Amino acid sequence: MEILSTGEKIKRARIYRGYTLKELCDKKISVSKMSCIENDKVKPEEWVLKFIANKLEVDLLYLKQDIKDQIVKNIDDIVKSNDRKDHEDTLKYNLKFATDGNYSDICFQILHLLFDCYLNKEELEKAQHIIHNYYYYLQKCFSYERSVVYYIDIAKWFFMCREFLHAVNYYNNAIDIGVKIDNKELLVKALYYQAMCYFEMGNYEKSHDIANRIIGLMDFLEEDIKKAKIYHLMALISLKTNIEEFKRYEKKVYMFYGNNLRDKAKALFDYAYALFILGMKDRAVHYLIKAEDMYPKDNIKELVKFNLMIVNILIKNEVLDKAQNVCDVVLNYAIFLDNVKYIERAYYYKAVILIKQGNFEFGEMYMNLSLDTLLKFATNTKIYKRYIKMGEMYYNMGNVSESIKYFHFAIKLGQKYGF
Repeated sequence: MEILSTGEKIKRARIYRGYTLKELCDKKISVSKMSCIENDKVKPEEWVLKFIANKLEVDLLYLKQDIKDQIVKNIDDIVKSNDRKDHEDTLKYNLKFATDGNYSDICFQILHLLFDCYLNKEELEKAQHIIHNYYYYLQKCFSYERSVVYYIDIAKWFFMCREFLHAVNYYNNAIDIGVKIDNKELLVKALYYQAMCYFEMGNYEKSHDIANRIIGLMDFLEEDIKKAKIYHLMALISLKTNIEEFKRYEKKVYMFYGNNLRDKAKALFDYAYALFILGMKDRAVHYLIKAEDMYPKDNIKELVKFNLMIVNILIKNEVLDKAQNVCDVVLNYAIFLDNVKYIERAYYYKAVILIKQGNFEFGEMYMNLSLDTLLKFATNTKIYKRYIKMGEMYYNMGNVSESIKYFHFAIKLGQKYGF
């Protein structure tokens, strides 16, 4: 995905072939002109490019492809990629060339992809840092279609920050424009996430009304997975209001997800989460067991991430024996992957489980293993919070001296960084 000007391509190919400038020119082109072409001071004519391509045995279309075309191709490759989480460096690299070339429309597209990349990785601070630039390029190449994309992105960021009212306002902006330009797919997307906001705020009636509006637009959706997500939201809302409706929508979710076991498992997890809130503990555990069993085993990294979510919700709801069993499996996978973040999380959850079970000796051991691992990668904020946790743990164990030590570490770190 390296971006090169036409002059740089010619110079690289010439050096690779072992030609001097004079040998390349071969009395057809002046050496001074060729030097200017290689340094991008002169744009070569068509016949010159054909001559050079033939002499250096390179593809003519490759030589003719300018920087803008290369950026467009690179971005197109990223859009077609199945996983955009690992494209941060590539996007930033292309953004630099797009910025230098003043290609505002391409800059906007790259910033949208970069913003989406950060949200997928839950790197919310990184996303926040590019919002100003993102908005700047929206104004530079304004269109209603781009403004809807921008509003939905910013709303999603607020949603992930759990600032649901701010998210609702941005989704409103997107919905208004979606209606104005009669873009049903964008309208459905904005309505779906707005309904999710109200659901998270506990306003199930409003969420239900919006979801019903979406169902009226279902005929405009071609992809079954999008229909499944809408019925999934309806099922979640119905869990709070009408259990018979839930069963009906649940069947539709599984039908539209088809063989997509990953999303089916995530749906089961969401239902378990809601059932725990409703006090239906046994049924919630049943759904979690089904989710754990169903989740595909072809991607160990994703499997570990999903199972860590299961461990977390089991701990919060005091289902400790099951949490311990899942956590032991996760820890083995994390060690196999040699992923320090997953190893740390598994150590931490194991420590919490053991302490809740009254096994303070082994709980302390795993908590210290977790801290040692956390110190290798975590931000100062996370380390500060962990020191607080350590202090609380030792306080509850009656170990006053260790408790004071970690509270002291937290105070020093807080004073240094203003926590």
